[in-house]
Amino acid sequence: MTQQTSGATQLLSGVTVLDFTQYLAGPSSTRLLADLGAEVVKIERAPDGDLGRKIHLVEHGQSALFLSACAGKKSLCVDFKKPKALEIVRELVRRVDVVVENYSPGVMAKYGLDYDSLKTLNPRLIMCSVSGYGQDGPYARHTSFDIIAQAQSGVMAMTGEPDGPPTYVGNYFGDPNAGIHGALGICAALFHRAMSGEGQYIDISQLESLVYLDYINFPLFQMSQGAIRPHRFGGDFFNICPYGVYKAKRGYVVFAVAEHQWPPLVEAMGKPELATDPRYATQIERCKRRPEVRQHIEDWLQGFEDDDTPLKILEEARIPSAPILDIPATVAHPQLQTRDFFQDVPHPLLGPTPIAKSPFHLSSAQVAIPFRAAFLGEHNEDILQGYLDYTDEQIAELYRDGAIIQEDRVTELRETGEL
Repeated sequence: MTQQTSGATQLLSGVTVLDFTQYLAGPSSTRLLADLGAEVVKIERAPDGDLGRKIHLVEHGQSALFLSACAGKKSLCVDFKKPKALEIVRELVRRVDVVVENYSPGVMAKYGLDYDSLKTLNPRLIMCSVSGYGQDGPYARHTSFDIIAQAQSGVMAMTGEPDGPPTYVGNYFGDPNAGIHGALGICAALFHRAMSGEGQYIDISQLESLVYLDYINFPLFQMSQGAIRPHRFGGDFFNICPYGVYKAKRGYVVFAVAEHQWPPLVEAMGKPELATDPRYATQIERCKRRPEVRQHIEDWLQGFEDDDTPLKILEEARIPSAPILDIPATVAHPQLQTRDFFQDVPHPLLGPTPIAKSPFHLSSAQVAIPFRAAFLGEHNEDILQGYLDYTDEQIAELYRDGAIIQEDRVTELRETGEL
């Protein structure tokens, strides 16, 4: 079973991953591995498979979330209640390098698929579990989704206007962050195994992954022994000014002005006197007068008939600033377009489907989405024959027994030559 590539080197070529994940926290981890060249076999539980298939639907009942998070993975759909299905899974474990799962703690053990059981089959196995709170501790069995992780990690408490309610970040943020940490842990474990021959178990939690990302608020609170209690600051950063969101004529602009950039900013604004005005000359004084600083900047921005003109002036003065882009404008961003960030992946129902590639640009290795997200059970035959040497008759028996299933659309598309 080899990955189909253009012939360029892939860093994880030869690594095989058994993927028990669903929704996003786990799938985002294995999606990264697939983009880097690993062969990912997605184990989906009958009858519905990955529950992410049923949300954020686009045309033909296809899930935009699933198409993105599960691109480049093959699908084997099995019924865990059938002994033959679990036998297939265990046989595959013997032949793979990595197992990834994001069920609630205890679910894999219920089926004899926990690390202690699986490493007896494959002592070199690397296994990664991604969960809300981790595999132990008082919250280990609490259910979690992205918004729960944001709520529990301080992210929501620090997002929004100071006098308003906590706000959910406008993107699944906790899930893929945990997945990225999982993928990094797996790559480190693969390196360690190459050096020592030793397998590894990796326990990743959404909560810890999000808290780890905060290099400002937790250090300020803890290193001040609680004297500094961070709170949300909305469009104005709490100890840098100007650093935040400002209203221009047509839209909004962000600034991130360090101490040494204040004089060139006010020079570009045609107000050089503010550079030496004691009310604004230092970061400390500007932070005391944020509303006044905001007024100076917004009056200047709104003195133009468009937003491009002041942004061009700021760019020439090398002031860190940018317009706030919506989703369509971000898709059209010339930087993303020039670097071919979105890859058109062929799909038999949707046609070319644009999906963001993993953001690695490597000097001598390829990073690309190898193929589209699979239909449920699409690769049953491929996996059972390619990995386990099952015969057509054995596979037919598994279908009759209900140990494996495949959605009807696979047969229909094969009959029309679209698969």
